[in-house]
Amino acid sequence: MEILLIILFAVMVLYYLYGTYVSAAALRRKHLKTTLRCACLLRVISFLVVLSSVGLYVAVHAKKEIISYLYKNGVIIETSSYGRFDTVFFLMFIAAILLIVGSMALDSAGASAARTRGRNLLVSFIMCVTVFVIGLIIIVTNYQSKLGDKYDPKFYRYDSADKSRSIVICERSRGSEGYADIFQVKDQRAVKIGELTTQDGLRNEGRYKMKWSKDSVEIIYLYKGTLGKTANFKFAVL
Repeated sequence: MEILLIILFAVMVLYYLYGTYVSAAALRRKHLKTTLRCACLLRVISFLVVLSSVGLYVAVHAKKEIISYLYKNGVIIETSSYGRFDTVFFLMFIAAILLIVGSMALDSAGASAARTRGRNLLVSFIMCVTVFVIGLIIIVTNYQSKLGDKYDPKFYRYDSADKSRSIVICERSRGSEGYADIFQVKDQRAVKIGELTTQDGLRNEGRYKMKWSKDSVEIIYLYKGTLGKTANFKFAVL
């Protein structure tokens, strides 16, 4: 089944390239109706938008992602070095689809022969579906793990007895496992110093015991339903 889907996707991509080539070639015809010429132009522009968006995605994601954290109003705010590029990438794919939809409307209005109109609409439809599938594959691949990591986060803050050190534990869930990210915070600054997992899908819900030292903190937490698992985390320089 997977092989058939791959083959179908490859055929769609090839047909998309063919449709772009035919549209570009049609622009050279002197006696082509203005509406049909505009339809072909929109398909070519759509291809250039898709090509640019894929190039942007590859260029940005070729670099290692750097994540920074901010502690504000009891919540850890995560910022990626990718910034808004993923959003721009998504909007470019939407624009490409809208351009093809626009070409379909022009084809429908400009083609006098039903056969020509049907052929042009078929080309545009397959191109539209191909762009949608490509964008969907990349977006789902990029976001599926992040969506799981950020499922219903809960934040718990703990301070040492002398108030010199503070940590925030962000509990989260993914599938059948419970996770927690450990952050050291000072004012609004935050740095991730580690993580832990319960392995049973259950959260600690703030039930932790702390053993503070000068350079680290020892956290005792629930693991498979029993409070007794220990993890040690060294402090960062803030």
